[in-house]
Amino acid sequence: MAAFLYASNLCMKRLLGSTLHIYILLFDMVINMDKIKKVTWRVIPTSMPSIIRHCSKCNKKMNFYCSEKFRANANQTRVDIWLIYKCTKCDSTWKLTISKGIKPRDLPAGLFDKFVDNDRDLAWMYAFDRNFLKQNACTVEYAGIEYAIDGVEGFRDPIQVQLQSPYIFDLKLSALLAKALGVSIGQIKKHVENGKISTEPECDIMKLRIKNDMTLFINSDVFN
Repeated sequence: MAAFLYASNLCMKRLLGSTLHIYILLFDMVINMDKIKKVTWRVIPTSMPSIIRHCSKCNKKMNFYCSEKFRANANQTRVDIWLIYKCTKCDSTWKLTISKGIKPRDLPAGLFDKFVDNDRDLAWMYAFDRNFLKQNACTVEYAGIEYAIDGVEGFRDPIQVQLQSPYIFDLKLSALLAKALGVSIGQIKKHVENGKISTEPECDIMKLRIKNDMTLFINSDVFN
């Protein structure tokens, strides 16, 4: 019994010590708010998610990539519009339906011209639109999407990061932080556990996936 009480007391001291350490770090950040530099990190994908579907030519399920091209088929006063995907192996095409039997004048001003001109930004918008892809019963592959982080530079003081991501693609926040700070995932986990990296509102950083307009706080100790 004495050994049990001793072990319990030791665990409690360690727990309280760890919690106190985190509170001290947070308090230090609060009283030094005027020293916190506000920055914006913009996550910019350089590739798009693919769609997994059966390829009739390969005769098996394959990844199809977005060609950034649209196809419109006019039938008298109505038009069908698709986004064209191609098999990564044989380049067979597949048409992902955007709209069918719609009158061009019923579309928002200028949108039909963007379809005709194969507007790249519009193609990327559809390729990352989860609701649109779900409505078309697509099996989407997000793994392997390459991305860049704009706004990351050498820091010495604590920073408040406003995270902007125009496209959402299942990127873990811990992976993003590791890339931005040039450290391992294990080091990010230690910084999080020690209260040196936090979010507002508070979330489980190691499980969280990025979303637009997230706010992060990074203590200056992380840069030393």
